[in-house]
Amino acid sequence: MSEQNKTRKNTQLIFMVLAFLIPVVAAKILLASNYKGEVKTYGGELLDMDLSYQELVKEPNLTRDWQLMYVTNQVCETNCQEQLYYVTQTYRALGRLQSRVRVGSLMTSALLSSPEFLSGIDFTQQTLKNAATDLEDSVLIIDPLGKLVMRYELSGSKQQRLKKSHDMLLDIKRLLKLSRIG
Repeated sequence: MSEQNKTRKNTQLIFMVLAFLIPVVAAKILLASNYKGEVKTYGGELLDMDLSYQELVKEPNLTRDWQLMYVTNQVCETNCQEQLYYVTQTYRALGRLQSRVRVGSLMTSALLSSPEFLSGIDFTQQTLKNAATDLEDSVLIIDPLGKLVMRYELSGSKQQRLKKSHDMLLDIKRLLKLSRIG
């Protein structure tokens, strides 16, 4: 074997080792530096709260389902019912994934009567232990273990609310796709 062939084989061996070693070293460096990359949501605010669903509600009815819950500290009148309409439409748009999600409301005051748009939906109403001012007039996505995951503020014009409810639909679909529970 000539000297040139040995050099070529050694060079090829070095390149093969580097091809497998570089990604492993890069991954180790990224993990050690606590790099997680950019977390992408379509429009919701990721919640990093110590507050859980069980601490928020008087009588928690925790199932092994994801939950879309509208939170309000006031009597549910026109604005509240419009918000609930968008939440229920998002729920209906889930299609076959509806069986993994429950929809409802969290309120401090009297529960609302059943409006027409709630027909055919298993809508749950819960009473808050005390006013949740930082979560007021927003929609929460709650995981099956009771952790508050995301928050959406459905405010603004009709077009903006429609966009937010579409964003909520995309986020809940992504969560359901990645979830192994619920």
